[in-house]
Amino acid sequence: MKIMYLIFGIALCQVISGCAQYQWQKQGSTQLEFNKDNYECQSEAAIIYPTQIVQEQRSSGYTTPSTTNCDGNESTYESAGKTYGKSQVNCTTKPGKRVQGVTKTTDVNKRNRNESAKQCMYARGWERIRVQ
Repeated sequence: MKIMYLIFGIALCQVISGCAQYQWQKQGSTQLEFNKDNYECQSEAAIIYPTQIVQEQRSSGYTTPSTTNCDGNESTYESAGKTYGKSQVNCTTKPGKRVQGVTKTTDVNKRNRNESAKQCMYARGWERIRVQ
């Protein structure tokens, strides 16, 4: 029964999440030719779209709420219809704390660089095919 779940999980992964892999092929070419063309295309793309690292602010941060705590004692008594009392309450308020925002470091040229290298490979006669 566990094997059936495993097979189902693998099949589901391939169908839904795109587990398929791709590889470059060119009729009559060798691995050496692929390596040469791939290296040259990657190099050209890196010149056109160099690595450009930027930090993106994902959120600006926030301040936690302030808190107030009170403590003390109170004593009252009643005599002839009148209430007399004495109370002593001390309250302390703590301000909220500043929580820094989240930043993400990313290469803003990565997508363009990859796309440029892919187009270069197509221009040299290579095809990307899906392999199972």
